[in-house]
Amino acid sequence: MAFDPEELVTLTDHGTMKLRSAISRAITMPLKERKRATIVREGDPAILNFEQIKGLAAQWHERLVPID
Repeated sequence: MAFDPEELVTLTDHGTMKLRSAISRAITMPLKERKRATIVREGDPAILNFEQIKGLAAQWHERLVPID
């Protein structure tokens, strides 16, 4: 499933921002907050929990950092 990094989403307890920013912020949260991190969006899936956030961050990182 493709996600648009420019999509406006809501990071629970942190407000509305672009998906790229929400993922970056969620990944850098302290451990207790990170476990509760949730992104709410218009598309499907409507809610991304931290495991999904972490997976998406890793997927985007692989595209940005080519491995030879």
